[in-house]
Amino acid sequence: MPHASGGLLATLPRYQSSARLESSVWRLAPSGLEPEAVAAFLHHALAPEASVFRGVRRVPGPLPHVRRAAEADSEDRLAELLLAALEQGVRQQVTAGTVDVSLSGGVDSAALCAMAARQAPGRVLAWTMNVHFADVTERRNARAVADATGVELVDIVIPDAVLPELFERAVLSQETAILNARAVASFAFYAEARRQGASTLLSGAGADEVLMGNPDALAGAAARVAEDRRLARAVLRPGLVDNLGVDQQARALPWGTGAGPGEEDHPEEVRYAAWVLRELVLPPELRSAAAQGLSVRTPYLDTGFAEVALGLPAAVLARNGAGKWLFRHAVRSLVPDAVRLARKTPRYAHTALSSPVRERWLALYREWLTPTRLAPLEAVDPVATRRLLERYASLAPDAHEAGAMDRLLMRLCSLAMLHAHALARPPCPES
Repeated sequence: MPHASGGLLATLPRYQSSARLESSVWRLAPSGLEPEAVAAFLHHALAPEASVFRGVRRVPGPLPHVRRAAEADSEDRLAELLLAALEQGVRQQVTAGTVDVSLSGGVDSAALCAMAARQAPGRVLAWTMNVHFADVTERRNARAVADATGVELVDIVIPDAVLPELFERAVLSQETAILNARAVASFAFYAEARRQGASTLLSGAGADEVLMGNPDALAGAAARVAEDRRLARAVLRPGLVDNLGVDQQARALPWGTGAGPGEEDHPEEVRYAAWVLRELVLPPELRSAAAQGLSVRTPYLDTGFAEVALGLPAAVLARNGAGKWLFRHAVRSLVPDAVRLARKTPRYAHTALSSPVRERWLALYREWLTPTRLAPLEAVDPVATRRLLERYASLAPDAHEAGAMDRLLMRLCSLAMLHAHALARPPCPES
C-alpha cells in the first residue's frame, strides 16, 4: 500500500495487533472475524479504530484542520492558488518518473492528464476502464481529453464475466467488505495495467471529498446508511444485536463521532470525507493496485493541495447545485469545456440483477451465503440471509430496493470470504 504521507490520504488506516504494526492485515495472521464487530460493521457503527478481525485494531490517521475564509478573495486569485498547488504536486510526481494517469473522463483526472502532458510531452499514457456500467459520457470525454492533450489512451476492457470470478481475490486484496462491482472492476483494471507495463499511476481519487464535488452527497449517504441499517437488522441474530446495543449506536451517522478519539470537533464535511475515503474510496484504489505491485498517487490528497482546498470559502466550492465550481474555473485553460463543465452524474449503479452475467452473480451469492459459510460468523442468521437472497433474486433489475439489498449481499459474501481466508492461513511466526 502506498505510504500515506499526509492530507486526507492519511485517514486510510493501518492495522495493529499486540505484537506489531503492519500495512496489511494478513501479516498479522488474524484468527477470524469478531462477531460483535461484524454486527457493528453491517450497521455502519464500527469505530474508526476498530476492525472486523479478531484481535486486530486499526490506526486511523489524523484529520486535517479546516480554516475556511469567511469571505471570498478575488476568485481568479483563489483559482490561481488552487491550480498552483495541484501543479506542484503533479510536477513532483512527474519528476519522480510518474507519467501514467488513470483517466476516468471526469474533470479531476482530466486536469491531472493535462498537467502531466505539459510537463512530460510525448511520454504520458492515459489508462481508462472500459466496463459496461461505466458512464458513457465520461468515457467519451476521456477520449476527448486524450486527443486534446496529445497523450496515448490505453483502453482496458473488462468483460462482465470476469467480475464475479475476481470477487474473492478483490475482497482479499482490499482487506475489507466490497459493496459494489466497481471495487472489483478496479482490481481487474490495475491487474491489467500492471500486466501491460504500468508501475505508478496518477489518480483523481479524493478530489470530490476535498473540493466538495458533490454537494448533495452527504444527504444521500445518510439515506443509504439508514437503508443499510434497516436491512442489516433483518439478517443479524436478534440476541447479539440487543447485547451490542446496536440500536443505540445506529442513532448516530458513522461519521458523526470524528475519525478518531478526540477529533469530534472537526467539521462534519471533513469527518464525512474521511469516512468515505477510508471505507469506500481508498481500499479499492490503493490496496487493489498494491496487490498487483502497482502504486497509485493521489495529488488531490497531498497535504499541500488539501490545505489550500480546505481553506477556500464554501461559497466558491459549490454554486447553483454544482460542485467544484472554483476548480472548474481554475482548469479552464487545461480541460475542454465539455469535460470541465459536465455535471456530476451517478456512477456505477450496478447490481447483480442488472448485470449481463446476472446468473453468475446469483450463483456466487448462493455459493457463499450458506449455513456452512455464515454460521462461523456467529452474528449472521443464515436462514434470514437465505430468505433475503431469494427475495432479491425475484426482483426486477430496476426495483427500488435492489441497490440496498445488493450492497448487503456483497458485504455478507465479503465477510464470509475474509473469515474463511483468515482461518485457512497458517499462523505468522512473527505475530
